[in-house]
Amino acid sequence: MKNFVIMSAAVALSLLGTGCATHKYVAKTVAPIKQEADEAQAKNAEQDKTISTQGTEIQELDRDLSRTKEQLKDTDNKATQAAEAARAADQKAAGAQSAADNAQQAANGAKTFAEQGLDRLGKTIDGMNKYQMAKSETVLFKVNSDKLTDEGKQQLDDLAKQAQGLDRFVIEIQGFTDKTGSPSYNDMLSERRAESVARYLTTQYKIPVRNITMLGEGYAMPVADDKTREGRKQNRRVEVKLWVPETESARNVPSGPGER
Repeated sequence: MKNFVIMSAAVALSLLGTGCATHKYVAKTVAPIKQEADEAQAKNAEQDKTISTQGTEIQELDRDLSRTKEQLKDTDNKATQAAEAARAADQKAAGAQSAADNAQQAANGAKTFAEQGLDRLGKTIDGMNKYQMAKSETVLFKVNSDKLTDEGKQQLDDLAKQAQGLDRFVIEIQGFTDKTGSPSYNDMLSERRAESVARYLTTQYKIPVRNITMLGEGYAMPVADDKTREGRKQNRRVEVKLWVPETESARNVPSGPGER
């Protein structure tokens, strides 16, 4: 456009040189061209202004874009930190769950152990409250006598020695007679025979009296025919029984030979 204006001016100057006649013609010709040049220059200025404004806007957009990128980067960092925190929380939760599971298993084991212990204790108590006979001896007496024979003492020795090794026991003593004599006399005689056995155990072996039960029953429970000599001999007796708790019996009392 500028080159066109220069060329137009050159033409105009050349025409001026031809004379005044053409002066007006040149002026009329150049004026529109100049006007167009001015308008073009004004448009160029406006365009430059527009371009400058757009450049400013582009710069602002660049700055906004940079800020947006920074915000996105910061948001991404925060999201990464949040994800790491979430993973750490998951790990802690998993560790807590594992600890809780272990604690539950330990509690279950302790409960089972306690239940088993209570069951064993219950069985032990039941066994201590339930007695069974560990040994029995039948001591015979002579006619109308409550004196122990040597054989009878030997029998009591065996029973007493076994009782001395026990923590808990009861010795049951029952005295009997044959049918000879009155029932009242026989009752007293059976009691004296039972007392003789109890006295021997307490004096010779220090068996506590609290561990002895004693009863004279006269001719209440014959074990043989009282019409014969041998039958009456078997009926003149004291039955001595050693009772122990079931748990004590299983632990300390020998079984097999020796029980009668």
